[in-house]
Amino acid sequence: MVAYVEAEPLTWKAITSGGWDLLGATEATGGAGASLRDLVEVARTWGWTIAPSPLIPTIMAKRWSAAGREHVGPVTLSVQTRTSGDRGVAPFGADEDVRVLTVADDGSHSHELLEPSADVVLDPYAPSLRLAEWATVTSWSNVAATEMRVVWAAEATGCGARMLHDAVAYAQQREQFGQPIGRFQAVKHQLADAHLLAEQAETAVILASLEPGRSEAASQFAFDASLRIVETAVQVHGGLGFTWEMGLHHYLRHVTSLRELAAGLPT
Repeated sequence: MVAYVEAEPLTWKAITSGGWDLLGATEATGGAGASLRDLVEVARTWGWTIAPSPLIPTIMAKRWSAAGREHVGPVTLSVQTRTSGDRGVAPFGADEDVRVLTVADDGSHSHELLEPSADVVLDPYAPSLRLAEWATVTSWSNVAATEMRVVWAAEATGCGARMLHDAVAYAQQREQFGQPIGRFQAVKHQLADAHLLAEQAETAVILASLEPGRSEAASQFAFDASLRIVETAVQVHGGLGFTWEMGLHHYLRHVTSLRELAAGLPT
């Protein structure tokens, strides 16, 4: 198991020079024209590492907004969650160089980008998302909300896949009674069930990206399955799984936060 380490994120200059921030924008607007199915794979990979960088919200914001694409820096979006009242919550919303998109729809030039002015930084001990409370809530079109939900669900499945990988590696190395704990049925069955959930969650987000009419239910399944996988990984690590130093809580916080954000999107 490699513990989570808060490392310096990839510089934004490196991201923009590679065109990653415009991955989801159409070729006609200067982007790479990636489909939602393509973005699912990007988000899954990002979820594996949960790098503390606003790449995913920026890709999606610039996919829908001309104003977002014109901004050379990162862009994020604000969601009214079930616990934020009439306010919004924005990933990386308090970062100095981030702008918050007011409208997410089909790329109208009338969209506005707001300067950072977060009132409260939520859970400063979760650096992978750095959620911040905002007075402004992004106005979402149905298409944008659907796509954002799918991408966040895909990111959650990446988290689940990483935690399953690490739990299996730990079960192969950690010994009790002179043998690896992975040989015990209680652990073996837990990991087998988690593997099935990981496969089903990946299938669910692929389905969600291809069939909009089924995306909400499929995305919800992916969130719930990913959270169960992460919880299983914590249990497999035993007492170590609950420690701050092991770092499993970062993935638990990440998936829980993504699920809460997605629940606040319009349906």
